[in-house]
Amino acid sequence: MEYCSNFFAEMERTRPAAPGPGRGPENLVLVRSVTSTNQLARAIVAEYEQEAQHLQPLLLLAREQTGGRGRQGRSWSSPPGRGVYATRVLAVESTELLQSLPLLVGAGLCRGLAPHLAMPCGLKWPNDLVVETPAGRKKIGGILIEALVRPGEPTSAILGFGINHGHDESELPATGTSLRLLAQGVPPPSLGQLTWDLVGALERELEHLGDVPYAVAAYREHTVHRPGDAISCRVGDGVVEGRFKGFDERGRLLLERDGEELCLPAGEVIE
Repeated sequence: MEYCSNFFAEMERTRPAAPGPGRGPENLVLVRSVTSTNQLARAIVAEYEQEAQHLQPLLLLAREQTGGRGRQGRSWSSPPGRGVYATRVLAVESTELLQSLPLLVGAGLCRGLAPHLAMPCGLKWPNDLVVETPAGRKKIGGILIEALVRPGEPTSAILGFGINHGHDESELPATGTSLRLLAQGVPPPSLGQLTWDLVGALERELEHLGDVPYAVAAYREHTVHRPGDAISCRVGDGVVEGRFKGFDERGRLLLERDGEELCLPAGEVIE
């Protein structure tokens, strides 16, 4: 099957015509190939800053990433036309608003994927989108959020996300999957349709930016972790182990270890 043979035409043809959250920001950049959409976004933000120009909300979409990456510099498989490789750029007036962003982005992407999956999409803390398959838990997408903070100026939030669409098994690690593989012979939605469903769902969640109680509740709704689950979490150069206890009012991971409650504001669950 040929996936996204004409990327630009596909994105324009499937983009919602009416203005609003489903369409995403008016400023849209489509590129055939880029090292990474987040890297390009940082370059655009830096150029606008140098020229003392105000950057309007922006969405970047790429057909291919030659150096796609996830957390801690890991590579992200981004072959041409096989996935959604995207970055949303927005200005955040206060760094305090950044607290809700990872929670909202994760929940939004899960909700955007839901109509295209036979099983629920869940969130493995903090930013892996996963599904439960007969072969075990598989990763279908990921999120990489960066913030460019300038004293006295709005912060530029860079929301990168990748979703596996048409990848086959040879293009993914054993722990990964794609819509094509999950569909089991049934054609998945077009790359364009999937892209705009995800963008629309993300935009609807960004309307709640700064509403931390809403963001935490939305994230809790999609977490794959259950009370009492044994969890190993990479924090810096070490690993913290415990039993999952939930998330606090700010979305931080709570673990119980030997009767002690641990609160982890950052890290990565490694099962």
